[in-house]
Amino acid sequence: MPVMISVLVFAVLFFSGVILAIASTRNTILQRMERIGEIPELVELPDMTKPLGERIIAPLVRKLLNWIGQFAPSSMIEHTNMRLAQAGYPWRLQPAIFFALQTMTGTAGLVVGLIASKYLGASPVIKLLTVGGAVAMGAIIPGFLVDRRAAARKAVITRALPNVIDLLVVSVEAGLGLDGALNELLAREEGPLMEEFNLALTEIRLGKRRQDAWHSLADRTQVRDLRSFVAALCQAEELGSSISKVLRTHSETLRIKRSLRVRELAGKIPIKMLFPLIFFIFPAMFVVILGPGALSIMHSFGSIGF
Repeated sequence: MPVMISVLVFAVLFFSGVILAIASTRNTILQRMERIGEIPELVELPDMTKPLGERIIAPLVRKLLNWIGQFAPSSMIEHTNMRLAQAGYPWRLQPAIFFALQTMTGTAGLVVGLIASKYLGASPVIKLLTVGGAVAMGAIIPGFLVDRRAAARKAVITRALPNVIDLLVVSVEAGLGLDGALNELLAREEGPLMEEFNLALTEIRLGKRRQDAWHSLADRTQVRDLRSFVAALCQAEELGSSISKVLRTHSETLRIKRSLRVRELAGKIPIKMLFPLIFFIFPAMFVVILGPGALSIMHSFGSIGF
């Protein structure tokens, strides 16, 4: 019995000494690292202040969508990348994730179509058309939303371009170069056009040819006025023309185009107002104007026995 107690006491003391030695060694190492200011984080803990969806569910969903998007053809990926670039990559979508979303919405449309065809009780042709229409509708919805976002972004760029070129004209005529004028403009203005100019300048700084960067900007946006502006800049650089004169001439041209565009929209207003007038305003006017007279006539005929 005394031997067992001695062995137990020895074991406790031995392991206690080992633990203390390891702890003291680790503390010594940490103290040395503190002195030289290089204390790395040994374990990167997740940010527990974020919601559960952002920490766990969103990464899992993104990994699933990326895995599904790997099966998309390369031609479809390129076409989708162009559409997303025109829309400014809304909701941080990537081509693979967009393809996965289309697949999932098409599958959801298939399920809805099968359920609807089950309760329709119609002929097989009607059921097949219902299922096909639901699948097509589900697959079209993501592309429709992206195209609407791209159209709105193009309209914003088209409206902002004349004012931006005017500011570039003032800056260049004051003595700044084109890149310096763009940098000054980026520090003061915001919007999709500024994002595209910033991306083009970044590509130029990273070593891309200036003309290639400008052409990439025109291809990303697919805005006609911006494409003509890029063509004018590239031609001025090739011929050695004055950038300020090119910018001023192009600014005047864009202002004339904007004035013609406004007149065109104003000319379409009467045609667009025709159908609301016929179906909504004219019936209300007829009721207000002719209603009392019609009631009086009905009352008169009723009094004489008709």
